[in-house]
Amino acid sequence: MQVQLAKGVRLTTVTSHQFKTNQIIVNFRAPLKRDEITKRALLSNLLETSSADYPDQRALAHALAAMFGAAFGAGVSRKGPTHSLQLAITVPNERYLATDQALTASAIDFLQKIIYRPLVKDQQFDQATFDRQVTNLQASIESLADDKQYYAAQKLNEALFVADAAQQVPSFGTVADLGTLSATDLYAYYQTVLATNQIDIIVMGDVDVEAVTTQWRQVGFKDRPTDRLTAFYQHQNTGHYVETSEQQALSQAKLNLGYDLPVFYRDDHYYAALVFNELFGGSPLSKLFMNVREKASLAYYASSSLDTFRGVLKVQAGIDGKNHDQVLQIIDDQLTAIKNGDFTDELVDQLKLGLINDFESSLDSQRTFAIQALIDDLTQRQVSDDEWLRQIQAVTREQIQAVAQLVTLNDGFFLNGGAA
Repeated sequence: MQVQLAKGVRLTTVTSHQFKTNQIIVNFRAPLKRDEITKRALLSNLLETSSADYPDQRALAHALAAMFGAAFGAGVSRKGPTHSLQLAITVPNERYLATDQALTASAIDFLQKIIYRPLVKDQQFDQATFDRQVTNLQASIESLADDKQYYAAQKLNEALFVADAAQQVPSFGTVADLGTLSATDLYAYYQTVLATNQIDIIVMGDVDVEAVTTQWRQVGFKDRPTDRLTAFYQHQNTGHYVETSEQQALSQAKLNLGYDLPVFYRDDHYYAALVFNELFGGSPLSKLFMNVREKASLAYYASSSLDTFRGVLKVQAGIDGKNHDQVLQIIDDQLTAIKNGDFTDELVDQLKLGLINDFESSLDSQRTFAIQALIDDLTQRQVSDDEWLRQIQAVTREQIQAVAQLVTLNDGFFLNGGAA
């Protein structure tokens, strides 16, 4: 059930008796802007760790413990050209406990206090808390640079989206941007978020829909821009391959490849693309895994992934640097083999079964249901579980080949080992 609490503010309740917990998610959605990404990431850290009612993590932990061990968190994410700042709490359903406490109502009240009563003094976030979260976020971002595979993936991202600075930046921002933020400016920006971002509230579980709706109406949400945000970003296909490289002191070289693949979430080629990716590099039965890693022993790992909100396919491989050219060729050979139909129907059936098993396993996750509701709202493309399964089963080898024909290698980043 979905109701509009104000223009641009929607409450979706998903009634389910499957779980013994209830989950509430508040999602602030806005167009992806280069100069706002780090601000939103820092906001998520501040909101997750403090508020006027819970000024430190000890007070927060005490409040969660009082709700029979409720779990609370905040974070940021990107889907195509949109950025989301999200707060979520999972609380036991009081109907399964020996208590008269209205835990779901308490959880909603907790979230509302976190969002609308931040830890603020003199029109700025508490300075000591602000400084601590800047330090924490900086350390978190810098620690990722020590992960060489992540580093190579980010360098590839910069090349793939060279025409759009916002698409180049990770959803959690950059250290350089952190240095430009102040507690006063960030609080002013937060007021803009509260006033202008589209808000999607998901409440999932065995809940009293009328009571939940009444409690959220009491916030008194104001109207905000209602233009539907674009769900998809169209990657620009260059039609040719360009590789950049870097040398560092590391034992295992990283080869990351970026392809244009204009297939988007639940469009005409979407389900065939899921099976194609499993065949190419998305599973232990894939051609990259079996032929690059196992048979040729040219890679420590080799896999592929789809981004159907930006129309790209990525490959990552850990290799011996001296085998660069050979690995690049054999990866291309695997794509060519799929284009030519060099795979068996039995393998396709196995890959479909793997996708179906993963999908059915995900149905046991309450968070999966809630996140799916957010994606369905963003994309306006909703299918039932039965339809999803039918679409996967219906994928043909010819459709898989057709997806492979759409794949164009555009960019590569090679992080080589040896003396720095």
